[in-house]
Amino acid sequence: MAMPKTICITGGTGLLGKGMEETALRDYHIVSVHNRDYTVDDTKATHVALDVRNKDQVMTLFEKYEFEAVVHAAGIASVDYVEAHRAEGVESNVIGTYHVASACLQTGCHMIYISSNAVFDGSSAPYRESDPVRPVNRYGEIKAACEQLVNLLLEDCTVVRPILMYGWNHAIGRLNPATWIISKLMKGEPIHVVHDVQENPLYNRNCGEALWEVIKRKPRGTLHLAGAEVINRYEFALAVAKMFDLDASLIEPVSSSFFPSIVPRPKNTSFVTDRMEKDLGVTPLGVREGLRLMKEHMRLKV
Repeated sequence: MAMPKTICITGGTGLLGKGMEETALRDYHIVSVHNRDYTVDDTKATHVALDVRNKDQVMTLFEKYEFEAVVHAAGIASVDYVEAHRAEGVESNVIGTYHVASACLQTGCHMIYISSNAVFDGSSAPYRESDPVRPVNRYGEIKAACEQLVNLLLEDCTVVRPILMYGWNHAIGRLNPATWIISKLMKGEPIHVVHDVQENPLYNRNCGEALWEVIKRKPRGTLHLAGAEVINRYEFALAVAKMFDLDASLIEPVSSSFFPSIVPRPKNTSFVTDRMEKDLGVTPLGVREGLRLMKEHMRLKV
């Protein structure tokens, strides 16, 4: 019997890592890396606590395991936090990415860098992979810089840009757009949701399926991962409320200007998903279908 191949997911306790665990292929083993020494109960992975900003820790990990591929998703991902703490955002994302890419270069491991729709300014949607990046905030600038870094260091790598993701997170994970809405409405709390920001939301299991295909096929270049349907955040909130039989009257639509303290976001960063469909053979899910599958796998942790 063949030994399972081992892949690494950095930042593996996030929603992306959870989606990959739930869609894991039988002949692969996951090593999930995270900065804090969490106890993760609802998991199918081996968990390792290390700091990707520490070059020696990263190299020790790569020397211990012969990774088939590494999905690098680690790094501070809060747009507002990074705007206020630029140096920390650069250190977490750029330095960490450099160490992981260097380890991939030295060991011949295929790197899959997880970027973001934040690299676009929202003025020319829907975006293809070849469209020029024009970030409007510091987080987007940092993600664009990391893309350049990975492509400079590695000839054989894949940059993947998932868009707004939703699904059931690990019990220790932070809330995402769907679970936040569910949590608030279950408590009977009113919420304000913007109506002027559009994406094609991506169910995390759909994202996981696509990333396993990236691991198997190792396509070069950049890939956009997104759902099939472009809607605004308010429409998404209504869809969540309807699927989970919650009170939609508690949801109030507002414009982005309602939240003056948050960093500006691009208004429409929806993706063209041709490469996802043709190069990976993965069909993007519509919002209703994704939420239906989420409901089928419901294990409330809110």
